[in-house]
Amino acid sequence: MTELTDRYVYAATRFVTDQDERVELDRELRERIADTVDGHRSAGLGPAEAEERALTELGDPLRVSAAYRERPMYLIGPRHYFAWQRVMVIVLATAPWIVGVIDLIVMISTREPVETVIAGTISTIVMVAVQAAFWITLGFAVAERVTTPADGDVDRWTPERLPQLPESTGRGKLSDLIASLVFLVIVAGLIVWQRFGSLVVVDGERMPVLDPALWDVWIPVMFLLLALEAVHAVWVYRTGWTWPAAIVNLPISLAWGALLGWLFVSGRLLNPDFLDRVGLSQGAIDRSQPYVLAVLAVIIAWELVDGFYKAYRRGRQ
Repeated sequence: MTELTDRYVYAATRFVTDQDERVELDRELRERIADTVDGHRSAGLGPAEAEERALTELGDPLRVSAAYRERPMYLIGPRHYFAWQRVMVIVLATAPWIVGVIDLIVMISTREPVETVIAGTISTIVMVAVQAAFWITLGFAVAERVTTPADGDVDRWTPERLPQLPESTGRGKLSDLIASLVFLVIVAGLIVWQRFGSLVVVDGERMPVLDPALWDVWIPVMFLLLALEAVHAVWVYRTGWTWPAAIVNLPISLAWGALLGWLFVSGRLLNPDFLDRVGLSQGAIDRSQPYVLAVLAVIIAWELVDGFYKAYRRGRQ
């Protein structure tokens, strides 16, 4: 072989760190090139032309190297892509906005100028989105390279992997279940976080947003409702939106509306010290009550109507 073959083999093996693997790849490539060159020479080509055509047919040496070593040539392959996609959608639809709202409240509480509040909130949302996308992608890229399928045929598509038709299955969407559970976990985490990790600090002590007295009874009730929501989400995933599922959703949603509405109107929801710190008077809270209750009513009504409509639509299939 000539220098051209040596250069090709070098290009294919120079990034292989394992010595034995590099020697094996070197040997296999030279044998394959020699066989291909012999085939072209037997067809009447000269030595130089036969070698050049053989290397051209092999293609990019880095691709050949990856194929020989069964290394992926992509960041995230089909085995993990759709899981990555679902996680990205859920996280990017929730985390940046939640953190952005928290940052907004903190900046308002410290009486920052309005332009600083707007720019800071946008910057926080963008930063959290970029960080979340990077670390999620990195995690799946690492999983793509360090995990192996439990079955050698796991990546081979077969008709058995086709989804059921909507008319022949009662199951809901897995993506809806994941989104619901992630949202419930985030809500539970925020309830705990605002109590022990609030960003509002006065005299060296963290100031919770919700009234600490709620931990005696009402916050445990909230956690109970969150648990019921999780059970209901799993139920809907297993059976779809049936009439019983829509009916059970009714008391859960009404319980949320009644609890939050009553706590807010009675002045038991928010921490008075927190309101003083951010400069909100009781008069301002009282004036906001109709608007807050209207928004709460719209949310609860949407939850109920959406559930019954899905049950109705499923019943007509």
